[in-house]
Amino acid sequence: MKRQLVALVICALASLPASAKDLGSIGHLFQIAEPDLLTFIAQRLKSMQDSGEMARIQREAEARVKAHAVRPFPVAGLTPAIKDRAFLYDPTFTVRETVRDMRGNVIARAGDKVNPLDKVPYSETLYFIDGDTPSQMAWIKTQVKGLQNFKVILVRGNIHDCSVALDEPVYFDQYGTLTTKFGFEHTPVRITRADRALRVEEVALR
Repeated sequence: MKRQLVALVICALASLPASAKDLGSIGHLFQIAEPDLLTFIAQRLKSMQDSGEMARIQREAEARVKAHAVRPFPVAGLTPAIKDRAFLYDPTFTVRETVRDMRGNVIARAGDKVNPLDKVPYSETLYFIDGDTPSQMAWIKTQVKGLQNFKVILVRGNIHDCSVALDEPVYFDQYGTLTTKFGFEHTPVRITRADRALRVEEVALR
């Protein structure tokens, strides 16, 4: 009986005509007027170009890039050595994934410990110096005189000026990557091979 009553109510509601009334509006209506973003940007850029501001910004950006290219940010935390210190750096690392050659032969398995000095002949001397310190520049000139296999790496200073002064290619330890890896805290530093390790020497200049 209840089901029949519910069915009758649904039918009655379904038979009513559907209608909607305009109830009007309350308050004032305003048209939404947002400027087109791309149009705004284009107008702003044109204004900057006409006024010369765009050219000025571009010149300043180019100057910053050039300045950073020849004088990167110095490696933080390093100070001049006040006493000689030497220690060994072991380059051994653990292989994360099995390495194979082009034919599928296993070169190193995951978990193996590998010392690159066992695989690759290495006899290069690395020098790390502060190029802004005259005493370190004088020291490196005496160190590399007559030397063939070496690299000079700046932790601070102007790459171009130091290269001209030494008449040698000069590199920079960007972001202190090598400084962190080798673990030295003072400069200048000389790094040479010591059998299956690398000898790191902080040199106190007197």
